[in-house]
Amino acid sequence: MADKISGYGRNGVDIASARSRAPVRNERAADGDKAEAASRRDGAENSSQVRLTDTAASLKQVEKRLADLPDVDRKRVETLRQRIESGAYEVNAGRLADRLLAFERDLA
Repeated sequence: MADKISGYGRNGVDIASARSRAPVRNERAADGDKAEAASRRDGAENSSQVRLTDTAASLKQVEKRLADLPDVDRKRVETLRQRIESGAYEVNAGRLADRLLAFERDLA
């Protein structure tokens, strides 16, 4: 008996033929998985070293340099503190609003 799925195109889809092929596909996939696992295992036995690409090595150097930087720029904080205390620091509301809007657009 053939099962038909209606509503897909003009004609129904006969899934009986797909059922008969399913075990064959599964056996082929299982054989492929075994071969892939064996090749990975052989490759692991042949190479005992890890090689980094140039990009990975560059990123590692950048990471080291960033770790050496302080979290807070104390000189900048002190300069701002002095400007605020002396009344010389003014907030540019338009620039602040523009930056907030740009930030919100970047998040979207």
